[in-house]
Amino acid sequence: MSKRCMSVGQQTWALLCKNCLKKWRMKRQTLLEWLFSFLLVLFLYLFFSNLHQVHDTPQMSSMDLGRVDSFNDTNYVIAFAPESKTTQEIMNKVASAPFLKGRTIMGWPDEKSMDELDLNYSIDAVRVIFTDTFSYHLKFSWGHRIPMMKEHRDHSAHCQAVNEKMKCEGSEFWEKGFVAFQAAINAAIIEITTNHSVMEQLMSVTGVHMKILPFVAQGGVATDFFIFFCIISFSTFIYYVSVNVTQERQYITSLMTMMGLRESAFWLSWGLMYAGFILIMATLMALIVKSAQIVVLTGFVMVFTLFLLYGLSLITLAFLMSVLIKKPFLTGLVVFLLIVFWGILGFPALYTHLPAFLEWTLCLLSPFAFTVGMAQLIHLDYDVNSNAHLDSSQNLYLIIATLFMLVFDTLLYLVLTLYFDKILPAEYGHRCSPLFFLKSCFWFQHGRANHVVLENETDSDPTPNDCFEPVSPEFCGKEAI
Repeated sequence: MSKRCMSVGQQTWALLCKNCLKKWRMKRQTLLEWLFSFLLVLFLYLFFSNLHQVHDTPQMSSMDLGRVDSFNDTNYVIAFAPESKTTQEIMNKVASAPFLKGRTIMGWPDEKSMDELDLNYSIDAVRVIFTDTFSYHLKFSWGHRIPMMKEHRDHSAHCQAVNEKMKCEGSEFWEKGFVAFQAAINAAIIEITTNHSVMEQLMSVTGVHMKILPFVAQGGVATDFFIFFCIISFSTFIYYVSVNVTQERQYITSLMTMMGLRESAFWLSWGLMYAGFILIMATLMALIVKSAQIVVLTGFVMVFTLFLLYGLSLITLAFLMSVLIKKPFLTGLVVFLLIVFWGILGFPALYTHLPAFLEWTLCLLSPFAFTVGMAQLIHLDYDVNSNAHLDSSQNLYLIIATLFMLVFDTLLYLVLTLYFDKILPAEYGHRCSPLFFLKSCFWFQHGRANHVVLENETDSDPTPNDCFEPVSPEFCGKEAI
């Protein structure tokens, strides 16, 4: 048998040229593909460059907050429940605290009855709810005496410049009386229980606001919207590659098998083309992220690498869906919905610390891994110790681990694509068994799979392969119409 060798690289190059020619001939589709992508980039640049806020907070030295009883606010009343002999005795002791002289203290049968309090807008109620003799809850009106947001809960600034002075959310517990009320009630409970007064000792406690290192805070919700648009930044390219690959697989797979071409060349040709598109888009997105100061301390290369690996993983995800779903439009729609849903699934990592096992398991979903990567870069800016430990190995290892997960996702989706392409039934040709990779013949194939068979070639070897339908021995070497 005469053979003309043709490597996978040559097959890939030929199919890549064919794909480029197809893109050139379908100018309208190609124009829409790039137009929607550039419009998204332009929207991000124009909109978020003006809307996004970054607070670069300088270092704050430690501050003396004074004694607990230095609290001298008068615009409040104290209500406690349930009213009993023990709770009344405790609150009588509380009234002896220096900052509570002359304040109104009212008892109520239960917490629900406190709703009958008639207060004007300048006075708020401090509610003390006793669960037993030693336990109680302090409750305030929303936005009064306690911070409206938890410190370090998200990437918003917890310290701000007010009247040329730095004001931190955490200090409100001291300045607006939460600590003072708690100290007075605790002292009263101790005195009732032990018959020993500790009111003076607790009232004389002094507070110090610890030094805060420089940190960078984002503008809150605007940052969340920006990250969402980053998640869908490649969606136009991924939609079209999903549609094109699904359409082409319907007729070209059997044709390639008949010609003796490798199926890997088909996937490589489309992957290389859209990898070039992703490379351009990743560069633009990294430039916007840096120019809009979504990420401040991390360099351009790290941001670009995150976007590039994310885009490549989405290409292989599109390949996987094109094998599992036969209808082109449905394939593109499913891939887009998966990108959105899996990406939004990663937003809890931006605000809370997920369990490590759960977070790394969900990183098998590449949009989730990308969102986690963006959250890590933002947390590096927001961390109050980030400037002091910018080169720490822990921060570096976390980011590198996320990049590794994106690489792993890309390879995983690609392997699953090749696997399901082998076992799922097709319109033409026989399919492999689900455990075909356990057979030795799969790993030690003959060299004929790497060459193209010409139409005038004859084969005296009756051994069956993927290029020819097996026939009975008596028909070998015979021709028929």
